[in-house]
Amino acid sequence: MTIRRVLNASISSAALALTLSIAAPAQAQSAWGTEATDVQEDDSITYGVLSNGMRYAIRQNDTPDGSASFRLHVDFGSLAESEAEQGLAHFIEHMAFNGTTNVPEGEMIPLLERLGASFGADTNAYTSFEETVYMLDIPNANEEGVDTALFLMRETASEMLFTPEAVDREREIIVSERRVRDTAGLRNFRDLFDFRIPETRYVSRFPIGTDETVRAASPEMFRDLYQRFYRPENSTLIVVGDIDVAEIEAKIVERFSDWQPVGEAGSTPPLGDANFDREAAFDTFVDPAIGEGVAIYQLRPYEDQVDTVAERMEGQLRSLSSIMFNRRISRISNQPDSPILGGGYGRGSDEGVADYTSLSISTRDGEWEQGLTIAEQELRRALEYGFTQAELDYALTQTASSYERAAAQADARTHPALAGALVNAATENDFITSPQWRLELFEAMRPQLTLDAVNATFREAWSVGAPLVRVTAKEDIGGEEAVAAVFNESTAVAVAPPEDTDAVIFAYDDWGTPGTVVSDTMIEDLGIRTVVFDNNVRLNIKQTDFEPGRVRFSVDLDGGSFALDPSNATAAGIYLQIASAVGGTQAHTADELQEATAGRQISTGINAGTDTFSTGGVTTPDDLDMQMKVSAAFLTDLGLRPEADARFNAVIEQVWNSLLAQPGSVFSFNSGALIADSPYTDFPTREQLDAVDREALLASVQAAAASGAIEIGIVGDIDPDEAIAAVAQSFGALPEREAEFSDYTEERVIAFDDLSEDGITDFTHTGQDDQALVGSIWRTVDDDDYRQVAIHEMLVGVLRLKGIETLREEFAATYSPSVGGSTSSTFEDYGTISMSAVIDPNLTDETLGLIHRLARELRDEPVTEDFLLRARQPFIENIRQAQENNGYWLGIVSDAQSEADRLDRVRTAVETVMSVTPEEIQAMAQQYLTPERRADARILVASSDGE
Repeated sequence: MTIRRVLNASISSAALALTLSIAAPAQAQSAWGTEATDVQEDDSITYGVLSNGMRYAIRQNDTPDGSASFRLHVDFGSLAESEAEQGLAHFIEHMAFNGTTNVPEGEMIPLLERLGASFGADTNAYTSFEETVYMLDIPNANEEGVDTALFLMRETASEMLFTPEAVDREREIIVSERRVRDTAGLRNFRDLFDFRIPETRYVSRFPIGTDETVRAASPEMFRDLYQRFYRPENSTLIVVGDIDVAEIEAKIVERFSDWQPVGEAGSTPPLGDANFDREAAFDTFVDPAIGEGVAIYQLRPYEDQVDTVAERMEGQLRSLSSIMFNRRISRISNQPDSPILGGGYGRGSDEGVADYTSLSISTRDGEWEQGLTIAEQELRRALEYGFTQAELDYALTQTASSYERAAAQADARTHPALAGALVNAATENDFITSPQWRLELFEAMRPQLTLDAVNATFREAWSVGAPLVRVTAKEDIGGEEAVAAVFNESTAVAVAPPEDTDAVIFAYDDWGTPGTVVSDTMIEDLGIRTVVFDNNVRLNIKQTDFEPGRVRFSVDLDGGSFALDPSNATAAGIYLQIASAVGGTQAHTADELQEATAGRQISTGINAGTDTFSTGGVTTPDDLDMQMKVSAAFLTDLGLRPEADARFNAVIEQVWNSLLAQPGSVFSFNSGALIADSPYTDFPTREQLDAVDREALLASVQAAAASGAIEIGIVGDIDPDEAIAAVAQSFGALPEREAEFSDYTEERVIAFDDLSEDGITDFTHTGQDDQALVGSIWRTVDDDDYRQVAIHEMLVGVLRLKGIETLREEFAATYSPSVGGSTSSTFEDYGTISMSAVIDPNLTDETLGLIHRLARELRDEPVTEDFLLRARQPFIENIRQAQENNGYWLGIVSDAQSEADRLDRVRTAVETVMSVTPEEIQAMAQQYLTPERRADARILVASSDGE
């Protein structure tokens, strides 16, 4: 009997038992009219189908309160396009915002902005191979907000106009988007499809299309394609939020029942066939900006599996094998001087063409041969010898904890997350189930999740198809012949059975005598409890019910970049962020810590801010005690073992060339240095990154840890007394330390460049020839005065609106202008506002002139009240929503004692922003958006000779 038959028999008997114990009663049909199975649907979702065939799903949800998410899923993507229509599915998505029967061109976004939704963050859409999805998040789900959202979704469904003028204006925006997205990553993706499933429709129908078809398509072509595929029977409307389900359902029926299809329905042409009898094949993709790595694929015929308990059982076995195999790869990548960065095994689908099993590993630059050898031999080791019981026990522990957390945190799921799951279900042949049901299903499955079953599943996954081996590299490696030679040589090497690892005893369980609380007060109006221990450690707690089952935390230790060698402080900070978790602690390697904390939600590693070393993350109420001990270990007993060097160097090798190939990254790196001269604000050079001294960095962190002030913030679903006890046993037990954070007075003063002379600074990037960037950055103000901060925020907001309206909509110079601003709480008199755009190189002078014009307009006259409303309302709604968000409160709570004078900003935020006037915005523009405070940059592709 084959492995596959043994496995199927095992799963079938297990599925029968599971069906009897947990599955839903048999039904004739599921809610969307598909055939029901033994999987139990989540009964909190209301499904329906209108008489015209449009489906809908509605779910009440309170996270966050008062808001809602709307999604319109259209079963139509680029695979349905003809040769002459390439890119038009994506183009149609853009046209939803460019005029419909009842919404004139240019009015949809302002309409939403007045309700508090911002373009991009709350109003967006995407087009893929198979689908188009429109996304709208309404921050205020009152009757006006809900009615507006449904109205706009209805307009999108059938009322797009495609006027010649609007189509022509949008063409160059689409071309600009293609220009921005034409990266090494996209080119690698195209090459991968051509290798894995050549001569199929996926290869020639990437959603971005071609410049030629986008520029040549007539409005009639758009309208014809739109009517063929934007039809009720192709569409699903999803609403999740703080709404009345019955009311929403009635509104959907009222608004969408009259939608009738026009003309003949379209269909997706055949996608082509994969060659499942293909012999082993090899491929390379070479680009200086690509991350290096190796991959092995094996194809099998595509199966659109029905969602059943049996199929979920098989999926669970695959998931366990993936956890175990990927853990082996992780162990190798965490070794000192490892040639690999990480990777793992999984299953995927090119829908309608092929399923595939894959193993992908990222390697250090120039070490693809070692990486491919590791991939081939570790895969063969697992196939020949299987996994061990210890590995399975670890995977089961991790999986069980994941299900338990998901069930406990079910009410913490946000509207967008739940809406996204329903979007996926709209085209997949599966069901939405509740976290509690999935937990119960796993518990019922667990006796059948044996080592034999998992090993059989892993072997079956690699039992079909010949290996398709692919290498990505920055430089030519000798082509597919070189890859084949390395792979074939590796297959001739015998592999040994895996070695079991010893159990890890956690070394940080006992920190000594728990700390004693010497001060315990309550900030009543903000609900923040502030505690001081006898060793001067400060703790601030806010108990909330925003995220049931979750606790967010932060720990700040006096120090940061200001405590490091200023000549290389920023590079050292980046080192900590990338490498500290891999470097472990003095008592444990990263792998040992992972083993010791199996089944728990634990964050590791530390970061360096300008004036603090810090750590933070998300845990659970049950895991907070362990989390505090782990965090204390990283801050006070940091390891920075040699594997930290290996990881840092490898990551920098991987990403550096990619960053230099993107003009936006080059501008970001250099913009600070255009206006200020400080080692703390300049982005480090490659030489500085390579020169980080790990031992000196470790010594600096250890010196700060010896006696530096510590302040801890804890926010979420936690009993404050339990939080105090957890901190008392870890940070509270540390030796006495400074009560106050250091002033760092001298470090906070930085020198500013003289910007009085006109001029433009030129930089180069190594990406595509048709990509350029121009940008301006203005030096503004620090954040000492909160009213000035609020005005600054509004100035950035109105500049962003003007940039979208002018650079994107009016002149079609760029796909998306980048506008940002900051007011520093660290450096005196330091803040910035910047605007930049990735453009056609021929438009650099014109676009820079437009950026200057927009700043001049803000100086010359106040913005209109409506314009201010559109900038302010999304900001106000963000504040209101943030105040029901643990992440926001953690930012407040983290320094509630050391920065107590800033708490009034929380109390007055909405009032302050609401009171900002057009005249105040103009006055700030006149003060700061001036030529003498501005630096300009131009970034063009580097010439072939390197000049």
